[in-house]
This record gives sequence, C-alpha cells and structure tokens, in this order.
Amino acid sequence: MKELINLVKEMQENLISLENLMNQEYNLLSKSKTNIEKIELIIEKKEFFLRKIASLKEKKLFLEKKYSIFPPYFQFNELNQCWNEFFSKCCLLKKKNIKNKMILNQKFYLNQRFLNIFQTYRSNKNNTTYDIDGNLEN
Repeated sequence: MKELINLVKEMQENLISLENLMNQEYNLLSKSKTNIEKIELIIEKKEFFLRKIASLKEKKLFLEKKYSIFPPYFQFNELNQCWNEFFSKCCLLKKKNIKNKMILNQKFYLNQRFLNIFQTYRSNKNNTTYDIDGNLEN
C-alpha cells in the first residue's frame, strides 16, 4: 500500500515540474517576440515528463491489481487524499495547456496570415521592391 502512495506522490512531483514548464511556456508565448528554440526545448521537456508519468501510471495499474484496490480509494484516507490532489492538479494543467495552445495557435495563425498577404503583395507585378542593398528587384 505504501508503494502505491509513494507512486502517486512521485506522479504529483512530475506534475509540479510539468506545471512549471507550462508556466514558462505561457510566459514565453505572452511576449511579443517568441523564441522558437526555447519553446521547442520546453516541449521536449514536457514530453519527457509526460512519458515518465505514463510509465508511473503503468506501475500504478500493476500495484492496483496486486492489492485489488482501484480509484477513488475511499477506504484508504491517505491514498484518497493523494489521489484527489493528483486529479485536481491534472485538471488545472489541462486548463493551462488549453490556454497555451490557444495563444500558440493565435501567434502562428497571425504569422501565417502575414506571410500569405506578403506573398500576394510580392506576386503583384505593379509593386516596386528593393533588396537589402537598395537595388531594384524584379
């Protein structure tokens, strides 16, 4: 039983690390100039913690079968409390993740829209454009 409690606590610690990464991601996305490399690094770290949580979840399922207990663990107070904290943290992270995805989609949608407008502007033959050296481009 203590193994299962420790496993849920370890999953919670991984969720806390994941929450910190999501906060960093939100802060980066909120800035006007977003560094793509930093976001990619954060995404890689998030994937690492998600894989770690998935492997811990498999161990948890094994221990649940071994002890023949399953969530919500009403008979076991400490385990029930740990599980409820874990579940509420998961719900909070889901909301943060949705918020980050919305900001990410808005940023890249605006960038893509600008590129499309710029491309149609460049394709119009009546426009005069200059290169970096100030020479007339065709």
